[in-house]
Amino acid sequence: MEYQLNDEIEVILAGIRPSLGGADVRLKDVRQGIITLEYLKALSNPSACHVDRTRPTKDILIETIQDKFKRVVPEFKEVIVLGED
Repeated sequence: MEYQLNDEIEVILAGIRPSLGGADVRLKDVRQGIITLEYLKALSNPSACHVDRTRPTKDILIETIQDKFKRVVPEFKEVIVLGED
């Protein structure tokens, strides 16, 4: 069951990654309905061509992820996002 849940979470994250403007989010842990993710900020170099300077904030990312998890993962209670702001 845990592996299936991890797979479902990875599918959701894969769908979100293209909208992160060069940032990334990775699954760290799933325990008792609490999903812990690691947020990796996009490069801070403003001349980097692959970084979208209009990327969503970490707070918007959390809201988006929570909304998607609530619809797809029945056991979901909370998301914790570790990492840079």
